[in-house]
Amino acid sequence: MTHRKRNRMIGASGTAAAFLAFGMTPLAPAPAAQADFFEDLFSFDWMVPAADVDVAGSADAFDLSGLMGDFNAVTMFDQLFYAPMHMLTQAWIENPFGEMVNGAINSMAGEYLIGNGIDGTADAPDGGHGGLWFGDGGDGWSSDVAGEAGGNGGNAIGFGNGGDGGDGGAGAAGGNGGIGGTWMGHGGDGGAGGAATVAGGFGGAGGDGGAAMAWMFGNGGAGGSGGAGMDGTQNVTGTGMSGGQGGNGGNGGVSGYLLGNGGKGGAGGAAGNGGNGATGDTDGLAGGVGGRGGAGGLGGARGSHFYGAAFYGGAGQAGDGGNGGNGGAGGEAATDAGGHFLGNGGIGGIGGDGGAGYAGGDGGNSGDGGDGINGGHAGGWGGSGGNSLADNAGGTGGNGGVGGDATGAVGVTGTAGNGGSGGQGGYGSDAEGGRGGDAGQAGAGGNGATTDDTIKTIGGRGGYGGGGGNGHTAGASTDGAAGGTGTFKGGDGGGGGNGARGLDGGSGGNGADGTAATGWKDADGTIWSIGGNGGLGGSGGQTSGNMLTGGTGSGGDGGQGGNGADGLTGPGVVSIGGNGGQGGNGAAGSGADGGAGGGGGAGGDGTASGGNGGNGGGGGTSDTTGSAGVGGAGGNGGNSGGIETPTNTLGIGPSHAGNGGNGGAGTTSYGGPSSVGGAGGNGGNGAGDVNGGNGGTGGTGGRGGYGAEGSTGNNPLTGAPGKVAGGDGGNGDTGGAGGQGGNGGSSENGVGGNAGNGGKGGDAGQGGNGGAGGIDPATGAGLAGGNGGNGGNGAAGGAAGQAGQGGAGSGAAGSVGAGGAGGAAGAGGTGGPGDPVGADGNPGTPGNPG
Repeated sequence: MTHRKRNRMIGASGTAAAFLAFGMTPLAPAPAAQADFFEDLFSFDWMVPAADVDVAGSADAFDLSGLMGDFNAVTMFDQLFYAPMHMLTQAWIENPFGEMVNGAINSMAGEYLIGNGIDGTADAPDGGHGGLWFGDGGDGWSSDVAGEAGGNGGNAIGFGNGGDGGDGGAGAAGGNGGIGGTWMGHGGDGGAGGAATVAGGFGGAGGDGGAAMAWMFGNGGAGGSGGAGMDGTQNVTGTGMSGGQGGNGGNGGVSGYLLGNGGKGGAGGAAGNGGNGATGDTDGLAGGVGGRGGAGGLGGARGSHFYGAAFYGGAGQAGDGGNGGNGGAGGEAATDAGGHFLGNGGIGGIGGDGGAGYAGGDGGNSGDGGDGINGGHAGGWGGSGGNSLADNAGGTGGNGGVGGDATGAVGVTGTAGNGGSGGQGGYGSDAEGGRGGDAGQAGAGGNGATTDDTIKTIGGRGGYGGGGGNGHTAGASTDGAAGGTGTFKGGDGGGGGNGARGLDGGSGGNGADGTAATGWKDADGTIWSIGGNGGLGGSGGQTSGNMLTGGTGSGGDGGQGGNGADGLTGPGVVSIGGNGGQGGNGAAGSGADGGAGGGGGAGGDGTASGGNGGNGGGGGTSDTTGSAGVGGAGGNGGNSGGIETPTNTLGIGPSHAGNGGNGGAGTTSYGGPSSVGGAGGNGGNGAGDVNGGNGGTGGTGGRGGYGAEGSTGNNPLTGAPGKVAGGDGGNGDTGGAGGQGGNGGSSENGVGGNAGNGGKGGDAGQGGNGGAGGIDPATGAGLAGGNGGNGGNGAAGGAAGQAGQGGAGSGAAGSVGAGGAGGAAGAGGTGGPGDPVGADGNPGTPGNPG
């Protein structure tokens, strides 16, 4: 790191013992009396610093450009008041005439009152302390010896800045910054951690920034950055060595009590990459694991809560968090002389988390997986963003790495690595209107080799999307990533990230679609192809509004499920469509609508079998006045091309069309309307003698909310007696329609395929019960109970599919789906127990069946 150059201290020859007692030694003895003392005394040259003096901050002490941006009382005070004063004190300390006067004062006092601390050395690494009245602490020694930490900066005692910590040697920690003066002064910056220089070595941690202990003014020092880890190489066995972990960033120092900003946290160090396996003729030499990125340092806290009170204007802020370091990439496997992999790829490293602070740091990206016979998985996830204060957005989550590619080998199935998940966004302040950080992007799955269709490869799964950070405004969640391709099976799509919590809950991310396979030819010449499954939709985020805080907010919607991939088509191909992903559930609302459930993904088509549709997600509930979220629709099943699945050892069963997914359930609102269940998906169509798929079942309708009880107390504002009867129960809602059954296939000579059955209609929701009546405090008579809600109507069942026509006969027709049951009536509320007793409420009307 770049250190601030500091001016050196002035000592007095008669006070060496006192200096040693304070851990200080003078640079020079007190100057002897001179004949031209009076000439020097009345000379004004001392007001101009010597040519070789570099005064800290003097070049930009009066630079007011910072005031043209965002207004900051601390910055203004620093540039207009403290920096000029500090410059003048340093000019006095460094001037020859000032040296003479200071030496005399220190000698007469028997204490080291004015002067700077000395810089650390290899023999005495820590910087010396400044004078009791004026002076900066000395800088710590920057180590040039591997494994030895940098020295700590010296403290300023009265008025002055703490010294900077020295940088660490290779792989060693940086020194901590010194403490600022107790009157005014900044804490020193932490030293940077040393980067590793040996294979697979860890980077050193950054030093912490020095605290500003001033009662009046001072900024905390910045934390030092973490050192980078070193790449791995080959172990003596020929396998790849793991990469070194990046060092963590140092924490920022706290601010002064009355005025000051906390120091910024240091950035985490980048991790080393895993080493590659050795090239040769030995089998099974895997690549090394990538190192983990270092975590960012925490931002320094602002000063005392007492001095931060509104009376003092609350000036100052905490420091920003540091960014997390990136994870290292996994190493590649060893290869033979022909360039063919002999082992598996290494796993990627995890990204480092961002540090928390006034503005949270961003998370680091996870490393990619290495290539090999089997590809290495990417680092599990990107680093999480750091949490933020005030109205700042939380840090952004790191991105997931890409899975390693797989080549497979003769007789060996190659599976590509999975993509890494996106990192979660950092939290924003809920109380101060902050926004949660956005999630990181998911990484794609690795690809299996497809140039040789006799080599069986499987694509890697796509990474899951990250969840947004919680805050007053929810951060954005991300969608899942696509899987990789392969000859035998395509990669599954990654699931969407869950929605974040906010005043209005965030939406869940969508699942990615599955990826197609190019076809693998077995020894009998049959070409097999299985489509990847769709990813799951993420759940909606919860609202932070509630009855206690008085806030109202809607629940987040669930994400959509991804579609299953179609199988390969063509002569001699037996393919199976991928299944659709399930939709995410909606979240509950408070005084507003509940989130809707996500729809299920459609199943993919195949020459032999279609994939099943995904189920819809359930809707979210709501209280008071909001509407409940509707259930998501089920996905349609995939079609079959009528190819009969041959006997096999792959675990693949008889041919069929895909079933439709079930609809998601509706739900209850405790004050507003309840919601409809989602429709079931249609079954896929068969061909030849393949049966059609069954339709999905419709979702259940939401139940009506209960009526409120009658009021029995006085109005708290007006004092008027309560005379409110019991509330009526809510009506139940309609169930979702059942899906249509798929058509059976037609056959030239054999029996046609059976048609799929229609899906069952969703059951209706039950009516809510009426509320109990209260007592009229004026008369003592009981109040009437509320009426029960009406039950919802059941949904119609799905239509049956048509039977396929066969050459010698017909396939069986499918059955019509059963209608949904009508909702039960809500019971009437009980009358209030007064004198006379209040009348009971009337029960609701039951719903009609579908």
